[in-house]
Amino acid sequence: MTKVVGVLCGLLMGLVHAQSNEKGIKTSKIGYDLVDPGISMGMSSVMARAEDARRYPGKALGKEMQILFDSLKTPFEISLGKSTATYAECVGWYKKLAARFPAYCKMMPIGYGDIGKEIYVFKLLGEKLGRMDRFGKGDEGLPANVLSAGEFSKTVKILINNNIHPGEPEGTDASMLLLRDMLFFAQYWQQTLPYLELHVVCQYNVDGTLNRNTTSRANQNGPDAYGFRGNAQNLDLNRDFIKMDSRNAKALVSLMVAEQYHLFVDNHTSNGADYQYVLTYFHTCPEKLHPALRDVLDQFESGLLLRLKQNNWPTAPYVTTMETVPDSGLFAFWESGRYATGFAALHHTIGYTVETHMLKPFNQRMLGTLAFLEQFVANASDTELHGIFEKSRKQGIFFQSKSKPSNPLLTDQEVGPGSIMAIDFTLDKSRYEMIPFLGYSHAYKPSDVTGAPRLYYDRSKPWSKEVRYYSHYKSTDSVRLPQAYIVPFAYREVIDRLNMNGIRLRPIPFDTILSLRISYIQDFKTVSQPYEKHYMHYAVKTRDTVRRMQLHRGDYIVAVTSQNAHFLSAVLEPRAPDSYFAWNFFDGILMQKEGYSDYVFEDLASTWLLAYPNQKAELDRKKATDPVFAKDPDAQLNWVYKQTEHYEYSHNLYPIYYLD
Repeated sequence: MTKVVGVLCGLLMGLVHAQSNEKGIKTSKIGYDLVDPGISMGMSSVMARAEDARRYPGKALGKEMQILFDSLKTPFEISLGKSTATYAECVGWYKKLAARFPAYCKMMPIGYGDIGKEIYVFKLLGEKLGRMDRFGKGDEGLPANVLSAGEFSKTVKILINNNIHPGEPEGTDASMLLLRDMLFFAQYWQQTLPYLELHVVCQYNVDGTLNRNTTSRANQNGPDAYGFRGNAQNLDLNRDFIKMDSRNAKALVSLMVAEQYHLFVDNHTSNGADYQYVLTYFHTCPEKLHPALRDVLDQFESGLLLRLKQNNWPTAPYVTTMETVPDSGLFAFWESGRYATGFAALHHTIGYTVETHMLKPFNQRMLGTLAFLEQFVANASDTELHGIFEKSRKQGIFFQSKSKPSNPLLTDQEVGPGSIMAIDFTLDKSRYEMIPFLGYSHAYKPSDVTGAPRLYYDRSKPWSKEVRYYSHYKSTDSVRLPQAYIVPFAYREVIDRLNMNGIRLRPIPFDTILSLRISYIQDFKTVSQPYEKHYMHYAVKTRDTVRRMQLHRGDYIVAVTSQNAHFLSAVLEPRAPDSYFAWNFFDGILMQKEGYSDYVFEDLASTWLLAYPNQKAELDRKKATDPVFAKDPDAQLNWVYKQTEHYEYSHNLYPIYYLD
């Protein structure tokens, strides 16, 4: 009886906390300090329950559970909000949590970082927890998510990723608190857990997490120590998802492909302007998503915003400014496939990136991340969204076929062979909306260092006004999707990456010759300094033609489907900004292998021009209209060489072919 009373007291205290925050919490509890004068922190029921259990032991938890709870205090709590968990602390803490609740969760390695340490994912089995009664006792009744004929699974599968940038560690500590709360206080999550499968990558960049310091984040307010942005190869892992140079990326991509998550959250800390918000975030740009998911994103986002507002969390889109300061307007961040959320979208996963403000104290940033995650998972399992994620995938993406009626979600926007696919975008500056924003006045004054004018923000002069927000992108380049791409056996690095991304490749069983559409690289630019280990190409121009191509046994055919079209066009179309061509996987084609000696080829060229009068006329026209060319005999001879059969057709031939 005493235990029941204790649990009921805990329930009542939680309800009081959940309903008493219209003006924010203004106590000295961990994480609940004022953000700035006039703006108070929002509510986190998870944090409130944790502090109740700390301050009033035995009230909400039974004796044994209280002892266990106390043994699982996080480094954040032990340090009173000053510290983030190290790699050893994080792994040890999760292993202990998993050992105490083996029926409801598990922890497993997904691979190694480049430093040779294991990357772990913690999996919460929400459906099993959802069958516990409100006092935490097991209930082995029927599963909560039993499907009848024709129904879609109501379970939403979510991945939370932490420490991709280990100097931005709020997600590490927030995830620990969130998962502990779900296991100890499952009775508060009864509307969520039966419909939730939650996976958390404990610390993705284990390499950088182990490289701990106190100085590399010069613009950031705490914690007292943190990890480094680069991994063991000094790679930024939030630029590595397409090229996959790191073991870290190969491990996480394999997990994402195997699990096919509906939603993905990547936790970060911002850089840039100063403003009043602790919490900002952005989601996958709708233009990147399969049409079947765009309506789902709109519905999910409206519910999330409402929940954050109801819990007194003012937020704004991630602050990327049109000019220097927020007053100039904001625009939606475009994340191509090199970034975590951009990559997730290529696999039909809706991505969110949390960006807490660097200048706010670490405890407030952690609380903002925790509150966001709390509302995110609750919103994802909302009754109105039951089944919608799985339905949009299966009807709109995985099972789409032109031989069947179109999914009503797609109207005339079928995606697959023969359809037009946008591969590059630019911000549409003709479209914007006015959104409320909480900023600070700014001005300029002479720099003490350089004497030149320098920007500063005056926190004594906060302002609230509407600013322009540009959230639409328009296509600047597109392609017509083929029936299939053909990938020669020679390109093992490309084949391996396609395999790791779950792309089905069928080997050609015998040597053959086929008429195929091919592309030549006509022009491109290359960065002057290495970018994440590569000299990236950009501004690529191509020329298509049809040619009879020799294919060999062991070359691969990759059929285009509605499921893989977004990914394949992003990596195999050379003009796409994050294509394998852009990342230098095909640079061998850009170097001519054979040539000529001028004094030998002069005679061959003269004879050839006599045999081909049309080409001779073209040469004369080019000399007449191009003064530079007319004065360059070497260029003229080379022009003739490139028209003859002596010039190798494979020079600048993009080695992925199109079967239309």
